[in-house]
Amino acid sequence: MYHHVKKLMYTVRIGEADPKFGKMLLEQFGGANGELAAAMQYSIQGINTDDPMLKDLLMDIGTEE
Repeated sequence: MYHHVKKLMYTVRIGEADPKFGKMLLEQFGGANGELAAAMQYSIQGINTDDPMLKDLLMDIGTEE
């Protein structure tokens, strides 16, 4: 069984914009097998699930992706 804790590991603080880093992140997230595609698949599965516990788990995984 799994123990699921809904707490962030780190606090994120953003200082200033970095366009080069942003462009690199977009390249990593985009594409058919990218992180964004995986996040969308988990989120859509979570939205279409009737079981509240499974829905919560899938939405959290999608958020994490």
